[in-house]
Amino acid sequence: MTIRNALLAAGSIVALSALAGSALASGSVQTTANASVTVVSPTTLTKTQDMAFGTVTRPSSGSNTVQLAAADGTVTIASGGTGDAALVSSPTSAAKFNLVTVAAITYTTTQSLTFAQAGLTNISATTPVASTGTLGTVPANGTQQLSFGGQFDISSTTTAQPYTGTLTVTVNYN
Repeated sequence: MTIRNALLAAGSIVALSALAGSALASGSVQTTANASVTVVSPTTLTKTQDMAFGTVTRPSSGSNTVQLAAADGTVTIASGGTGDAALVSSPTSAAKFNLVTVAAITYTTTQSLTFAQAGLTNISATTPVASTGTLGTVPANGTQQLSFGGQFDISSTTTAQPYTGTLTVTVNYN
């Protein structure tokens, strides 16, 4: 190889290096990605029916447990009590709520029943009953009706008066 050829080769390498360096040193590239979002309505829980235990005659002695069935709203005096409490024919109903949300979402509930007046004891709300589908999973139409019952103890010393209260329901969804 002659010096002339060596110089030409070296010059070519330097020129190509400069071109490659400038091509990588500045500039920009661009591409895109698709984006999507699904917007759904917020989850709602709406009361559609109040809870009503009806009218109960307190026992003349001892105590009884009064139970309101979540499934059908019937009121009964539980067996095993020591009193003679009785039901008076009157309208009764389980509390009902509509849960509206995304289909197939899973959830749990917490519920508490309280009365403003003192006198009833061992007050509690029942686990809800779902009118359709499986409790804890919203059906395909996105709506599930939940019915709640409850119970309390009544004794011969319970004050004879109207009792008013509140059923508080919380739905925790995933």
